[in-house]
Amino acid sequence: MNIETMIYAYLAVCASMIVFNCACIFVFRRRDRRLHRHSSRMEADILRQIRIIQTGEPVEERHREFLRKKLVRTGGLMAFDETLERLLAQTPGDVWAYLQEIRPVFTYLAMENKYHSAMKLTYFAYVIRKYRIVEGKPIHVILDVMMKLLQEPSLYCRENALQAIYSSGDCGCVLRALHTVDESGRFHHAKLLTDGLLTFGGERRRLTQALWSAFESFSVPMQVVILDYVRFGGGDLREELLELMADSRRDDEIRFSCIRYFGKYPYEPAFPLLIAFAERDREQRWEYAAIAATSLASYPGDRTVGVLKKALNSSNWYVRFNAAKSLEGFHLTYLELSDVMESSDRYAREILQYRMDIENAREEQEAAPV
Repeated sequence: MNIETMIYAYLAVCASMIVFNCACIFVFRRRDRRLHRHSSRMEADILRQIRIIQTGEPVEERHREFLRKKLVRTGGLMAFDETLERLLAQTPGDVWAYLQEIRPVFTYLAMENKYHSAMKLTYFAYVIRKYRIVEGKPIHVILDVMMKLLQEPSLYCRENALQAIYSSGDCGCVLRALHTVDESGRFHHAKLLTDGLLTFGGERRRLTQALWSAFESFSVPMQVVILDYVRFGGGDLREELLELMADSRRDDEIRFSCIRYFGKYPYEPAFPLLIAFAERDREQRWEYAAIAATSLASYPGDRTVGVLKKALNSSNWYVRFNAAKSLEGFHLTYLELSDVMESSDRYAREILQYRMDIENAREEQEAAPV
């Protein structure tokens, strides 16, 4: 192929890309205009229903029938979503009252199985969660549809379904959903699951108790998710988690989660075990000593300081770093740290000096005038 042919081929490709981009712009703009027209008409009708609700009357049956026909199509759901977003910014109280009135519409759509593809159901789940359709009043017909979505291979589908289930505030539904995800064998990132549980629409204390009651029925990765939820959600399971942390037969990741829990929620009976983890870094995985060194920051005292100073001599960088960071939080004087700073262990001196320099720099920055 000569150079001229290559140039012509390149120009043809560029021209095709330009034509494609122009066509896309035209199609998207046309779609947006059509969506805006539908949204404007829907807005007028919704505002009329809001005025009816304000008089103490229910939403007209004609309007519910209108929604049943419109919301079957993805375009109708998109127009509905756009309309409500706009109205929520203006009169949120009136819109939430309106949404309570039209709950039967979503029950009908779920019962009649009006969405024949997973992606349409995914958007339906998104709307259910976003506008709190099942919050405080679980609608099991809708939640059953969400459960079916948990079998889909798409992570996006499963996450939207889970978000809708969390919003229901129903502990039983959440347990059932987590079992479904756990037993499916499909990857679902632990952080997504933990963050989702933290959005639970009901009472967290009840969910914590329900999850703990079913704890042994889950796999180890899901048990770690539950423990992370308990830690971030403020659940009080100190006695139970101490027993779990002390059980050497448990998976390491479970015990790591327990150590982190007792770093956030100090519990005096857990202190001896945390000390033991921090001291025996050569007899076990180094993570025990590293995580325990961080958690010990919540247990100030001479014994803690002594153990953390000893941890500065560890051969593992993470153990030394975490120990130095915890010591820094105790705001010890140079005299109290002189045995480390004047020791022959260069690595212990350097990591402690490094943390002290960071702390000094932070304090100077905070004290500097704006």
